[in-house]
Amino acid sequence: MKSYLEGCGVPTATVGNAEVPRLIMGIHPYDGCSYQDANRDQENFGRFSRVGHVTEVLRCAVEESGLTVVQVDHMLPELDRLHLQAVWETQQQTQTELGMVAYILIPIMLDGELVSSSERAHSTFYGHNDKLAGAAFREHMHNDAIIRYNLGDDLSKLVTPATVAPYSAQDAERFEIDYGVLEQYLGFFAGCDILIADPGAEIDLLAMTGRFDLIRQYIEFLRQRFDTVITSVHHAGITIPLLEAENIPVDGYLTTVNQPGVFMFPTPDLALDAIRNATKPIIAIKPMAGGRYLGEKAFEFVFDEVGVAASMFGMGTLDQVRQTTTAARSVLGVN
Repeated sequence: MKSYLEGCGVPTATVGNAEVPRLIMGIHPYDGCSYQDANRDQENFGRFSRVGHVTEVLRCAVEESGLTVVQVDHMLPELDRLHLQAVWETQQQTQTELGMVAYILIPIMLDGELVSSSERAHSTFYGHNDKLAGAAFREHMHNDAIIRYNLGDDLSKLVTPATVAPYSAQDAERFEIDYGVLEQYLGFFAGCDILIADPGAEIDLLAMTGRFDLIRQYIEFLRQRFDTVITSVHHAGITIPLLEAENIPVDGYLTTVNQPGVFMFPTPDLALDAIRNATKPIIAIKPMAGGRYLGEKAFEFVFDEVGVAASMFGMGTLDQVRQTTTAARSVLGVN
């Protein structure tokens, strides 16, 4: 079986101890997420509830475009297990190892309750973004296409400090990471050869509340198991400068980068400023703004204008694989 580098058909970049293809297959829409609407999500759930449909798309990406690294996840066990099975089957069918970027949720606990994705966490995010960017953040937040998708286009569901109390400094002092729960998360990937470990965007919450001690502890724990550790960031304009100022020892950042500025916070300009000034490699996600900004222009922006190390993106059909990878490979100068 060829290694992921032997099978790779695109240029690579160095991230930590890993040589990483500059094009990486994302997990959406195989976990159902479309970033479009609920009807498309249901179509995805139906289509990708069969391993063969996922394997067909992955195999096309490997054989026709030389994409050999893929994101894997554990947050939606039913479809995520099917996805892991599809990765394994693709490896057998193509006789090519696929490198895996494993998204690993950070189980942040407060008084015995998991708070990583709680409403109070989202209120905390809103408050910090609003403090930094004010009206510009609020306008961006209310108009953002992916925020509207997440809320079912009902902005009355938006969580703010006015509707839900954010976490106080006293609350944050009691945050803990449940390493027993984390072992369960890691068990999901048993038998997988993980190329890059990617702590979840709960890093945003720990950074905004000043719990850099927990971040360092968590990164140190992962480094005992994985050679390269990056972190996801959903609020690049705030979190990346905080992590940089604290010299948090991650190997890179995985964060949203796209020309329309969709899902880039507090504002696209502040996020891009932090991304361009980061001292660690950036892996861009959502380069096509959730399917709203397609073709070569999407990759010209992330690679040529922003200068990211790599880009991760989802493809759910053979046509999407062929169209998207052709555009991306062209921008990277690959025939």
